[in-house]
Amino acid sequence: MYIDYAEFQAARGKVMLMKDWAEKLDVFLKYNEQEVLVSLGKVSHEVAVALAEEEYDKFRDIQDQTYQSDFDKLCEASKSLKSDEK
Repeated sequence: MYIDYAEFQAARGKVMLMKDWAEKLDVFLKYNEQEVLVSLGKVSHEVAVALAEEEYDKFRDIQDQTYQSDFDKLCEASKSLKSDEK
């Protein structure tokens, strides 16, 4: 929804500064009953990166086990077509 708003503003040619976007985002978050971060937070950049990489590694392990490329899907589909022809 926020991106839709941004696209609408751009389509209208409305010039907005980064300060304006920050204010609009705060209003958008409050309207959607979300908390607005008012400080720099409690987690350092290094800790945040480490946590993100750890979660990504978990996701990647699962994805690698279940991933099937479009090429592989096409090969499987062609095998079933060949067996149907017989």
